[in-house]
Amino acid sequence: MSKKNDDGRESGEFKETAFYAVLPLLVVASLFRGCSARSAEIPDAMKQTTAAQQIVSDEAAGTRAADYKAEPEEETGSTKGPETVTVRSNPYNPANFSYLDEISENIAYFDENYESLQGIDVSDHQGEIDWEAVADAGYEFVFVRVGFRGYGEGTLNEDSMAIQYMQGADAAGLEVGAYFFSQALDEEEAAEEALFAVDVIERSGVKMTLPLVYDPEFIEGTEGRADNLSREQISANAHAFKEAAEKAMKCKTALYTNLYWENNYFDNETLNDFEIWYADYEEAPQTPYHFTWWQYSETGSVPGIKGEMDLNLWIKRVD
Repeated sequence: MSKKNDDGRESGEFKETAFYAVLPLLVVASLFRGCSARSAEIPDAMKQTTAAQQIVSDEAAGTRAADYKAEPEEETGSTKGPETVTVRSNPYNPANFSYLDEISENIAYFDENYESLQGIDVSDHQGEIDWEAVADAGYEFVFVRVGFRGYGEGTLNEDSMAIQYMQGADAAGLEVGAYFFSQALDEEEAAEEALFAVDVIERSGVKMTLPLVYDPEFIEGTEGRADNLSREQISANAHAFKEAAEKAMKCKTALYTNLYWENNYFDNETLNDFEIWYADYEEAPQTPYHFTWWQYSETGSVPGIKGEMDLNLWIKRVD
């Protein structure tokens, strides 16, 4: 979905067209080499662009993380320096992803060992939301943006609707998570972002059941302050965010990513250490790596919300 950046400019989320033109070759190559061995020689025009999406969990001042069943530790071999590092692999059968019915725009995963739940993610760009209508339409979870760091001077900002959204979704019976849009330059700033997010969550008074998601992204159409960070720095920032959030709130944390970022901006240890919220707008996810939540559309329509919406699928083991 074309959505607004945090200064109000329009920005599409995934326009790395050249990258996705050669995507099938990259997927095959990734199965043998893994993300640490991959070249980052892809033009700047194909960098991941702004979204503002993440997930949250809890305990401090009223939030407690849910227990997740980890996916089987199937591994994709990859090489990092002199060591061989393995990354948890995608356990899902692509043939099992299908639309709910002939007219639905919602995708589900059909497998007796899994259940799949429909969800959305929101920021203040959505305006007023009728959460009862969202719940009545069958949506069971939401990821709420709790804040963002500006990509100019780098100020920290609370999403103006974050607390209202969390409280409204919780009252309507949805499982609630949150995310923070990052422009951190180093570990200190990433930890600062985590504590900022925790403060918003605690002030909401909502007992979160999903993790807090770290969402580092580049900016399309203008220069973001974090656009030139290395893989090593981006991965270090993710771990600093995780450590600070889990210490402050004893919550689970997750990572928002897509295949381009998995191949170029997160090391293998990072992909293993986080649960993944994966974005990919094809009919089946293309990543060879594990994930728990799949953002599969940016053009959905949801009762109770005006405008196009991001649609998400939560795949949970039942065995």
